[in-house]
Amino acid sequence: MSALPMAITAQDVAKGLSMFDIDESLEALVEAAEQEAEANNGEISEDIKTALATYAEAFGYKVDRIANYLKAQKAEAELAQREAERFQARYKAAENREKRLKQMLVWFMISRNTQKLRGSMNTISLQANSAASLTIQETTHVPDSFYRAKVELTWPEWRVIVDSLPPSALRDRLGAADSKFVQKDLQRGILSDALARGETITGVSLVKGHHVRLR
Repeated sequence: MSALPMAITAQDVAKGLSMFDIDESLEALVEAAEQEAEANNGEISEDIKTALATYAEAFGYKVDRIANYLKAQKAEAELAQREAERFQARYKAAENREKRLKQMLVWFMISRNTQKLRGSMNTISLQANSAASLTIQETTHVPDSFYRAKVELTWPEWRVIVDSLPPSALRDRLGAADSKFVQKDLQRGILSDALARGETITGVSLVKGHHVRLR
């Protein structure tokens, strides 16, 4: 490796190379220093020492730049999230105001038996909805057939219930593996807790991944 020109600073190196490039250069410099030391009774040239110091400093400078970039992106993401929540709130508020005003206009026009309200540039018309809306004053007389049950059970508990049913089309429908009426949902949190307590389940394990953290 050629000697590092004195004019090149750690900042210049960090700006011109990626962190991986700097790491490779440091590895090459360390190897060159070891070879030079073996050939010169442990002595290392000033050029190699300077290069090692410069690239080591550049590596730290690069790490700082990456860390600052990560912090900036996190701050931007948090700002964008807050803005999204603010705009969503504004959207809902505007939508609710629109609905309330339309409801008031419907009431006003029906009470005045008026089909149109005319301005100099706009006309508001009263029209019947294309589909009827369901209105429920009370549910006392609604037959049970219009209700659906939602029950949360473990899969073994569900199998006990299905297996206790007499042979019938209903039992076949509820017990089918590909039934569209019953969904078998894996509870990952409960499964993780069981493994953490020491239970052994073939084909399943807890694996610690890695992430980066800024300090």
